[in-house]
Formats: sequence, C-alpha cells, structure tokens
Amino acid sequence: MKEWIRLFRLPFVSVTAGSVIIGSLYPLWKDGIFHWDRFLLALFAGILLHIATNIANDYFDYVSGTDQENKSAIPPFSGGSRVLLEGKISPGSALLASLIMAGIASAIGLYLNHILPGNTLLYIGIAGIFLIYFYNGVFKLVNYYLGELAIFLAWGPLMVEGAYFIQTGRLSLQLLPLAIFLGILTLSILFINEFADEEADKKAGRRMWIHLFGRKSAPHVHLLLFILAYAALFYAIVIGSAPISSIIVFIAFPLGVSSYLHALRNVERPHAEFLPAVIKTINTYNLSFFLLAVSIIVARIIWGS
Repeated sequence: MKEWIRLFRLPFVSVTAGSVIIGSLYPLWKDGIFHWDRFLLALFAGILLHIATNIANDYFDYVSGTDQENKSAIPPFSGGSRVLLEGKISPGSALLASLIMAGIASAIGLYLNHILPGNTLLYIGIAGIFLIYFYNGVFKLVNYYLGELAIFLAWGPLMVEGAYFIQTGRLSLQLLPLAIFLGILTLSILFINEFADEEADKKAGRRMWIHLFGRKSAPHVHLLLFILAYAALFYAIVIGSAPISSIIVFIAFPLGVSSYLHALRNVERPHAEFLPAVIKTINTYNLSFFLLAVSIIVARIIWGS
C-alpha cells in the first residue's frame, strides 16, 4: 500500500482541492448558493482525476525512458514517484489503476451532467480527460511546449468553471479572473519542477518552457508567472469579481518572491539545494487558495456581500 501512496503523489493534489473549493464557494458569495452534496462529489471526482493524471504521467515517463534518464530526481517533487522504476508496481497495474480512477470520476461526472442543464459539464469533462492522457501520452503535448498550457487550462478555467457550473448550472465570466489566478499558480508549480527534470526531459524528446527560455532566464519567468497571477487577482478585486476581503491573499505573494530568489541563487546548484524553491512555490499556492477561500466565506457570511 505504501508504494501505491507514493505513486499517487498526494502533495500535489492540493491544487485540485483549491480549484474545486474556489469554484464551488464563488456562487455562495455571489448568490448564496452552495450544495454540499454536489461539492463533495466534485471534489472526490477531481481528486480521482488528479491521481489518475499522476499515475498516467509515471506510466508514460517510464515507457518513454524519461525516468530512467533522470539522475537528479527527488520524489515526489521531481522525476515522478520512481515506484515503477524500482519495480514495486508493474506498469500495467499502474495504467489500469489510472484508467479505473478516471472511469469512476467520469461516472460521477456523468451523473452530475444528468442532473444539470445541457451537456456543458460533459464537454468540460471530455476536455479534462483529453488533457490527462494526451499531456504526456498519445499526442504528447509536452513535446511541443504545450504541456504548461494544458496544465493552466485544466486546473484553471476548466476545473474552476466546472466546479461553479456544478453548483449553479451555468458558467460565469466574472469568475474567469480567479480561474486564471489559480491556473497560473498551478502552472508555476509545474514550471519550477522542470528545473530538476531538464536534461532527462530533453533526452526523452520533451520540450518544456525550461528549454524554451533557458535555465538562467527561467527563474525570471517564474517570477513573471507570480506577477501575472496576482495581477489577475487584483483585477478581479478592482472590477468586483472578487470580494474586497480577497486583498488578504496578497500576504502569500512574498513567499512566491522568496521562491524566485531561492531559485535564482541556486539555479546551477544540485537539485537538493534548489528544492526549497519548489516547496515554497507549492506553499504559495496552498496559502493563496486557503486565504482566497476564507475571504469569500467572510464576505458572504460576515458581511453578507
């Protein structure tokens, strides 16, 4: 069981929780709408899909030889879980587990689509499944500098708007700046993990942003992602798409800057010394989505607007 838990790579599941929670809480602030049963189903399905994605990536990295080439991996933050490489779980069993989890999540999605108007949720779900198995699978989006865009779309607009739709039966343009905020922060986690996998990814034919911008310039791109994310949040507050209480989320911004500074100072050092930049990036996301969720609840329950 311990090997399966390693394969799941649970530290990264918080980005799914963040997207689903914010998308579900948003109509509570706007319209006083919140369905606990739909929220729990959406959260469970989202987590299953995320774990299915993690397993699928391990499988495809093993098959392509990427993990074998990665000599600087520090699981679970870079280089996958290494479970398949160590022979603890067979590749076939891992792929089957991924498909079963995706199947269960899909069944939940089909039920929710049935009780909601139209087939909007169905289309969102199909797009999500496509990104899971084509990110590093059949089409290999990661070979064309499209992996980052796929992550941004999946954990930003698709998942956040999907969670909102599950609560309300409609989409929201007002929610889009917050979806972009969370999507970019999720992308920043992928991007900072590319530093350790740079050489192995390149040998396997992957073309990631770390290769596009170059290792020395990449920390500055990492900082730019944080700036763009918090600019989207600030814009949301200014236009009224987020409550004024969301200004508290900016408390997390210095942690992102700290991640950038650590990456900049240790960009050429062994990954063990670079690793704190990765952890700080993950914590920046976790603190940001937590504070955003709190600010939405405060705005609705305490202030009533």
